[in-house]
Amino acid sequence: MENVIEIKVVPAREFFYSNDSGYGIYACETDTPERVMVNKRFNTFSMKGNTFRLQLDKEYNAKLVEKEDKKYGTYYEIVSIFENIPTDKDKQRGYLLSILTDRQVDSLYKAYPDVDIIQLVKDDKIDVKKVHGLGEKNYKKIRDKIVENLEFQQAFEFLSQYGVTNNLIIKLVKHFKSAGLLIGTLQNSPYDITAVSGVGFKKADAIAMSMGNDPNGKSRIQAAIEFVLQEQANNGHTYYKIDSVAELVIELINVDEQLIYECMEETDNVKLIEDKICLKKFHKAERRIANRIKELLEQSTELDFEPDKFIKEQEEKRKMTLTEQQRQFFFNIKKSNVNILTGFAGCGKSAVTGLLIDLLEELHIPYRLLSPTGKAAKVLSGYTNRYAETIHRATGHGLPKEEQDMVEIAERFVIVDEHSMVDVILCDQLLRKCVHEDLRLLFVGDPFQIPSVSAGNVLHDMLSSGIIPTTKLDIVFRQKEGGIIDVATKIRLGEKFLSNSDTGIFEFGDNCVVASVPQEKVEGGYRYYFNQLLEKYSSDEITIVTPTKKSNLGTVEINKHIQGIINPSSEGKAEKKYGIDGVVFKEKDLVLNTKNTKIEDIINRKVDIVNGDIGKIVKIDNDEEEIHIDFGFAVVPIGFGMLNQIIHAWGITMHKMQGSSNKTVIAIADKAHKFQMNANLLYTAVTRPEEYLVIVSQAETINYAMKKIANLQRNTFLCGMLKGEEVTVE
Repeated sequence: MENVIEIKVVPAREFFYSNDSGYGIYACETDTPERVMVNKRFNTFSMKGNTFRLQLDKEYNAKLVEKEDKKYGTYYEIVSIFENIPTDKDKQRGYLLSILTDRQVDSLYKAYPDVDIIQLVKDDKIDVKKVHGLGEKNYKKIRDKIVENLEFQQAFEFLSQYGVTNNLIIKLVKHFKSAGLLIGTLQNSPYDITAVSGVGFKKADAIAMSMGNDPNGKSRIQAAIEFVLQEQANNGHTYYKIDSVAELVIELINVDEQLIYECMEETDNVKLIEDKICLKKFHKAERRIANRIKELLEQSTELDFEPDKFIKEQEEKRKMTLTEQQRQFFFNIKKSNVNILTGFAGCGKSAVTGLLIDLLEELHIPYRLLSPTGKAAKVLSGYTNRYAETIHRATGHGLPKEEQDMVEIAERFVIVDEHSMVDVILCDQLLRKCVHEDLRLLFVGDPFQIPSVSAGNVLHDMLSSGIIPTTKLDIVFRQKEGGIIDVATKIRLGEKFLSNSDTGIFEFGDNCVVASVPQEKVEGGYRYYFNQLLEKYSSDEITIVTPTKKSNLGTVEINKHIQGIINPSSEGKAEKKYGIDGVVFKEKDLVLNTKNTKIEDIINRKVDIVNGDIGKIVKIDNDEEEIHIDFGFAVVPIGFGMLNQIIHAWGITMHKMQGSSNKTVIAIADKAHKFQMNANLLYTAVTRPEEYLVIVSQAETINYAMKKIANLQRNTFLCGMLKGEEVTVE
């Protein structure tokens, strides 16, 4: 076993630290330099490994192992490290000064002279009212840090022997709130730690095996079964074939096949249905959706209006003529409590939705406009000129359970836009919150767009069931004018608009340009068009979309380049470097939130920031370790530890852009992206601009993508349930 050195260290310089991986490299001083290999010039030694971010000039207790690097020589790898909470009065004062201001510390000692302040804080015996200028917030900061540090020490002592990284230990302690509870969980049911965000089966299994758990144990096999089913759910499937799951479990943990089948029978969160296996949560969600939809259809009542009269009035008022499909929509709305409206780009879904809102307001019927993401809600609000919100916000997502249980959607009519993006869990949550006794629903979507990124295929299944009255708009307006609509329609229909050998700049109508260029010119191409568009549009009105996050044509590098143009570094402008990709957040950056979060804004109001909300960084506070983002509805402080949910928004992936729009879009589809691209993804990208589209690609790549239709088939039960097909449940 390697020789472990227990030593007190003081970080003097940080060479590298990644918030994503928790890996850091530090030059450290020590009061026992004879125990380590010290650089005689700087009187420091090199220390590397996974840890929380260390504060410079602060003393820590560390366990280190000496290692050798061929290039850099001797360094010391971190086994465990924690901050020593001082007991000496003078050192306690220094410790408190690292958290509070001089004035606050003076007030604390004035209120409690000649007392062990740290012990009082640990025991929660400080009366905040007695300490001038401290306040509940600052007191909580001290107490959290002290208690958290003690918890970390206990957890490090136990878990470091099993090779658990410091970064993971920190994440686990923060989740369980108690080292004792964490240790008890690992000893009794180690796979329960998969409930922690970012901790998957493989990490939990590695810890469980290092702790000496039985490799053929029931809990291990059951956890593996659930992991495999969740992986398939992440690919859109709500069930999988039993034999296929068994094969994947064998591949994962190499156990006897018979043991797997036995464990399938005994796994609480799993349901067996004929030759299929699924997680109960998805099966229950699909069953509830089907039951509610069928119930609403059976209870359908007629709305009190004459469709022909309403249509005639609207046509005269708006000087327009509805197609037969659009006219039929209002007859469907009159008769049925549940309807679907589908249509491709340029077929008039937005116009028909606007007319429906006029009708509901004319009939004094309360309604709610919902979308699956913040960006989609903004688009819906834009074209209806009415308030729209996310399904997550409307259903109370992120609230404490007791508060969420009280949230209701009380309106009689609920319109759900971009329904192809809605998964079964979200759809189930929505329907359970709709409480009106005469509820009516309209689901709106484009069937050619890519389906939800999570489990289920809700819109497709609803359409395939044939039981819900559906208006299909497929007459494309303005296609003869060419441009964006013409190109989008040709992509959807698989009709070439370029020959494979075409190179150069091709204009379609007055709002679409395709630059068919060699691979080595794609990067320069998108940069050129971005600069050109800046002459007419603001940077916030231009979005660059690409299929990937990585490479020189991925979102990370694109955003770095655009940031250099739009928001370069300057003296006095605060910055925050984050992650292993060298991303730097700056004041005035345009950013996008990717996770639904309940949080307090800067004036202590509880607000929801949802996936897709876009804002601008207005302040970077390195002392408080937070970034303030103005999302329009609130300025929200995002702690440095939450920056994994914030990305730059000038360049985003085509998947992320679904449901959103901007005045101009530059779509990149390079030959290197060939296997990621398909007609549905390309169609989604080119239907995002409101005014102007640029495609930078190769003609051959575009044509290759157009031949590939995304596999919209997923293993789901919903369609059969809607049709009333019975299945045998074991």
